[in-house]
Amino acid sequence: MTSGWNQLIEEGYAVIPSAVDVGICEEALRQVDVLKRAHADIVKKNADEFGHLYRVVNLHLALDGLKKAFAENHRGLEVCDRFFGEPTSLYTSLYYERGSEQDFHRDTPYFSTKPAGRYLGVWLALDDVDDENGPLRVTPGSHVLPPIDVEKMAAEIFQDPANIPGISMEGWNAYQGAVQKQAQAQGLLHKNVSVKRGDVIIWHPEMLHGGAPHINKKRSRRSLVMHVTPVGVPVYHIDVFFNPSKKVPTKASWKYEDFQSRKIAKFDQVDFGHEYAVPLNQLR
Repeated sequence: MTSGWNQLIEEGYAVIPSAVDVGICEEALRQVDVLKRAHADIVKKNADEFGHLYRVVNLHLALDGLKKAFAENHRGLEVCDRFFGEPTSLYTSLYYERGSEQDFHRDTPYFSTKPAGRYLGVWLALDDVDDENGPLRVTPGSHVLPPIDVEKMAAEIFQDPANIPGISMEGWNAYQGAVQKQAQAQGLLHKNVSVKRGDVIIWHPEMLHGGAPHINKKRSRRSLVMHVTPVGVPVYHIDVFFNPSKKVPTKASWKYEDFQSRKIAKFDQVDFGHEYAVPLNQLR
């Protein structure tokens, strides 16, 4: 995995071809289809006109097939282990059946770790993905742009910088806009990343990335985004990101389950598009 490691460090992202066996991907998709049929009343509010789900948080907790897509012979995790210097665990995930179409952004405001930088994004293609069905977009080199003075930015945005909310679109937009402006000033170029089923894209916590337009809406773009950290690393949000000196626990509050030699954080619900959540026991 030397080439993947070098690409991650030098460009801010890495493509690991055939990181997950196609058979594991297909079994995961089969289990998703079974769940969709068994719980049609739950998923229909999230699905589009073609039945494609969008941004389902932690669906892996209900389906061992998606857990295996993280843990079983996942060759991309070798790069993550090397980045962290210790074993990689799964914190949370996002399951998509269509492109995110998100604007370019860094994850760090909502994945602010203690210590900083103990996070990676791991994107598994469960379908072949090209320019037609919403590929991931990256900005190579954006992970080494000069740091933004987030405390100065917080003083300009928030009435009380010592009492910043955990979620703030104003804070998010200001920060992402500043980073995008830096990238433009440096002449950094965006690129779409086409991949095959079973390929994985890993991105650095400071990498600007987003989702290209999903042009052919009938065609699915099934994928699993895995947010990974070392075991026990806590993840905070806007309030800690904009106030890095804030006193917070340095040990994660959640527990983990052991799964095929890896650890997976334990939570009790699955969230559909940040619009409604369902207790985990209702989906089993």
